[in-house]
Amino acid sequence: MESMVGSLITGDVAVTGGMMEQSDRQSVEDPLPSVLWGLDPVHGVFAKLYIQDILQLKNSLHVPGIFFYGTHPISRVDILGTVVQRLEKEKFYAFGVDDGTGVISCVYWKKQMPAQVTKTASPPGGLNLRQQLSRLAGLEEDKRRVELGDVVRVRGRVREYREQREVSSISVVKVSDPVFAAQISRMLELPHLYRSFYYDKTFRIPKDGCEADEHGALILYLQSKIKQFLAQNQVKNFYQRELETIDSLSCIARRDREVHCDQDSALSPAETLTQEPISSPCVSRQIHATFQEAVSALQEEGVIFQKVAGPNELYLVTDEEKQLHNVTLEIIRDDCTQPKYIERGCPFRHILNCVRQCYGAGVTEATLQRLLDSMECCSQIVSTMDRFYTAC
Repeated sequence: MESMVGSLITGDVAVTGGMMEQSDRQSVEDPLPSVLWGLDPVHGVFAKLYIQDILQLKNSLHVPGIFFYGTHPISRVDILGTVVQRLEKEKFYAFGVDDGTGVISCVYWKKQMPAQVTKTASPPGGLNLRQQLSRLAGLEEDKRRVELGDVVRVRGRVREYREQREVSSISVVKVSDPVFAAQISRMLELPHLYRSFYYDKTFRIPKDGCEADEHGALILYLQSKIKQFLAQNQVKNFYQRELETIDSLSCIARRDREVHCDQDSALSPAETLTQEPISSPCVSRQIHATFQEAVSALQEEGVIFQKVAGPNELYLVTDEEKQLHNVTLEIIRDDCTQPKYIERGCPFRHILNCVRQCYGAGVTEATLQRLLDSMECCSQIVSTMDRFYTAC
């Protein structure tokens, strides 16, 4: 099989965006057993990734053709970029696509021309089937042929050929984008996908059994109700024990205890009589543990945070903490004027470190990301690719 990977990417066109060396892309032990990959929704779609990250995907140790971004198994990708080099062979097209973070080679195999159709007598004024098939094949072939400077959307499977990463294309679509609408849309879409599915969302193995399903559903319900309660009452800070005194919330936690009791429905009448009453310390600990799970989930989401980590410390509501908002905005405004940040803006990690130094060490990545998203919606800052921010 012929490929232009070596001459295209390692030749005149240099890969930008910090592509890892081949030694850094060595095979690693699979984070998850292969039988569980289908449970991860990212595995079954064409993942929209920056080309830089596609070049840095880790190879699966046991299954060829599978790569890992974090814990997510990736086999197919969707990229949008500009054609920077092309080559046409008898059986395939090969072209380099640049999205601003890196360049990757894409290979698209030519389809065979339709088989010759036996010539049959056609009615007067009728269609010549052979001519129509040839015409359609020619039109389809013209749509696949890309030229330098074309903006294309490519979908295909990631693979390695002669120790170079490339995309074996399933479809190539030329995008008419005179005002850069498609590229701007992709630039805005990718950070959301990374935050919601790829980067901040580690795939977790679902627990088995109906008990785990019902328990998880109740935790999610309690989590949403706490979030709703905080927003409606504009709560700025709270202790967990204060939430446990809210009747509308504590009744959900008591319902979680009933789920566990239902699993013990096979107990004898005598054993049922010996179960703990609602007001017993054991039951109170179960309700406290349920609240703790919901509060921890809200922390992971960035809705709340603690200045000082600890089970009994004060929780602050991210959307209502104006001091954190002002400190973060001031850091971005001051630092984005520095020479090394003036072009692309301040990187997320730099902002996080400064906020932790100026405000509090308990600020998490999820908390800061939620705050930055809110500030961007209010047009106070603007995000660029790869989580860089600059003040408006």
